[in-house]
Amino acid sequence: MADETNQETIDERYIVPGLARGLQMLQSFTRDRQEQTVGEMAKRVGVSRSSAFRIVYTLEACGFLRRIEDSRRYQLGSRVLELGYSFLAGKDLIEVATPILRKLRDDTQASTHLAVREGREVVYVARFQGSTSLISAMTVGTRLPAHATAPGRVLLTGLPLSEVVRLYEDYSFETYTPDTPDSMGALISLVENDRREACVVSWGFYDSNVASIAAPIFNATGKLEAAVSVSCPINTYDQATFSTQVRATVLAAAAEISRGLGYRTAKAA
Repeated sequence: MADETNQETIDERYIVPGLARGLQMLQSFTRDRQEQTVGEMAKRVGVSRSSAFRIVYTLEACGFLRRIEDSRRYQLGSRVLELGYSFLAGKDLIEVATPILRKLRDDTQASTHLAVREGREVVYVARFQGSTSLISAMTVGTRLPAHATAPGRVLLTGLPLSEVVRLYEDYSFETYTPDTPDSMGALISLVENDRREACVVSWGFYDSNVASIAAPIFNATGKLEAAVSVSCPINTYDQATFSTQVRATVLAAAAEISRGLGYRTAKAA
């Protein structure tokens, strides 16, 4: 499916309906819905059973779906994972970040994450579970609204203000706590403030019981490519310690990942 940021450029004459339906079927599988029948997929995508059967047959033949033995149910095939891993491996982001995320988890005892932006969503592409009582729900592949999360706010600072406005034009802002921006004006104010800070500290911003910190990761060209974050129950640290000591640790980790991707500051050049 097309990126939300490019919707106005789509010419429907060039859309291949069968391909679009096939991608919708793949997207209908979730962490809580890992197996489906042809009928279930047809209903969710909105096509006839005969059309669904042909799409499923094609996806199975190409390795993107796999029929469960002795049943009429299907699950995602290995080719789906290959697509994602090939994309990430090509960027070297995961390889560089993994040991640093692990050390950041050990240093803070909090859950650590690596996130990238797709349209108005944050996608978590790596994660290490912390030792706190919080069991992080941000598993690999989790998507959350960028406007409501610390990593999302960091990633939005990598866009020109005009792009942020265009991205959220006519958007219905969903709020999760009183601190979640509920309008374009509120979001712009946050993003402009975040630009002046080295990272984003969230004290119950998305979940009132969770504290988090996110910092930007830059690639060799100087582009903001990803965000590294930590999250823990809000009572794990006092707010002053979290906003200073933990913040400094997250910033150091983000800088180390950036250096691993080839980023050099003007001072270091």
